[in-house]
Amino acid sequence: MAVTTLTIFHYNDLHSKFDQWPKLVSFLEEHRTDNTLYFDLGDHADRTHPATEVTRGKLNVRLLERLQPTAVTIGNNEGITFPHDWLSKLYEEATFPVLLGNVYEADGSRPDWVEETLVIEQDGVKIGLFGMTAPYEELYPELGWQIESPYESTKRALKRLEHCDVIIALSHLGFFGDERLAEMYPEIDVILGAHTHHVLDEGVMTNGVLIAQAGKYGKYVGEVTLRLDGTKIIEKEARLHELSHRSDSPDTLSILHSEGADAKRLLDVTIAETDGYVSNWFGHSPLSDLLVKSMVEWCTADVGIIPSGVVLEGIPPGKVTLNMLHRICPHPINPCVLTLDGKTLTRFLHDVSEETFTNMHVRGLGFRGTVLGEPSFYQIEQRDGQYFVLGERLEPNRTYRVATVDMLTFGPLLPYLKDQPKRYFMPELLRDVLREAIVTRHEILRKG
Repeated sequence: MAVTTLTIFHYNDLHSKFDQWPKLVSFLEEHRTDNTLYFDLGDHADRTHPATEVTRGKLNVRLLERLQPTAVTIGNNEGITFPHDWLSKLYEEATFPVLLGNVYEADGSRPDWVEETLVIEQDGVKIGLFGMTAPYEELYPELGWQIESPYESTKRALKRLEHCDVIIALSHLGFFGDERLAEMYPEIDVILGAHTHHVLDEGVMTNGVLIAQAGKYGKYVGEVTLRLDGTKIIEKEARLHELSHRSDSPDTLSILHSEGADAKRLLDVTIAETDGYVSNWFGHSPLSDLLVKSMVEWCTADVGIIPSGVVLEGIPPGKVTLNMLHRICPHPINPCVLTLDGKTLTRFLHDVSEETFTNMHVRGLGFRGTVLGEPSFYQIEQRDGQYFVLGERLEPNRTYRVATVDMLTFGPLLPYLKDQPKRYFMPELLRDVLREAIVTRHEILRKG
């Protein structure tokens, strides 16, 4: 039999960086043929962008619909920053397959738009596809979803696809999760990855499995080439195409301009009037003080601790609009309550006050700011080198409920908080809490 070539294009983690999208579309339109495969690996949508926010992600799906990918999977931004009703309806009008094997409704059923596996045939070669996303086990149930181990869902998918000649995994597990997947299941031929934003110029071969990932924000498109002798793969190659010098797709530019104008108009809604709030990452910050106080009340906690850098700028005197709040607090970050003993709380307070922490530039974890900044506390004071909570000396053996931001509990920043008892408050984001606080204060002042 003749040697044939299977060409695959993939990208990941656009995060609603729509300035890059017209270039990416232009590249894929130029390289599209009837025999090429196109995949989006999740986190296409990010509520940081006003147009994604105001359309509940439907703009992102409309953009994908125009591109007509072979299949997509979801990332954590679609999965755990969208309220349940947003995600349950997100892909209901999509005509492209959404492959997702490890997320279920609370009753164990799957949304109508989900497919666990997909088989396509090209030149007599059966290509089996499946997808899975990062298993945030503490977060999905708070939004009304069940989450399964991706390694278990992979085992089930491979059983269904064992008759296929080529098996491709669409993964939003991150590079290290992909390596584990390759070690466990060498029958997978290619893992198209995402989540950790790795730039894998030529891919990585692990246990005979080719792992490919294409950075983030649409800066790259990945290309995987499989050469087959009949139905047997004889060669695997991966490379990246850098897109900064690409021309834009005019039609896509026009759509984004129109959608952006609509989003700005729909978010130009006045919710209150204020005398203004100052924001300061390295000094007294009334706006972050208001936010942390409101989080304690929202979560019925004892005390509050947040990095002031989650508030990007202050609010000038006058009208406060939804658009303004979205710009000031764009993060897909949720309130969280930690239950800590006094000894751990003391360590937490010390660590977030260290200069190495306050000056830290953070990328990922939902943070869309610059630096973490100095902490804003509520019901916590430091006097004569000792901490006081609710007016009393902090006791090492006492238990405290601490309102904070979820990003501090995931492990990379403060690893010892990851295993502490906690509850996430979802789907509300920090800006929802801030909005409620500003509106409430406005009403009190108006009546008083």
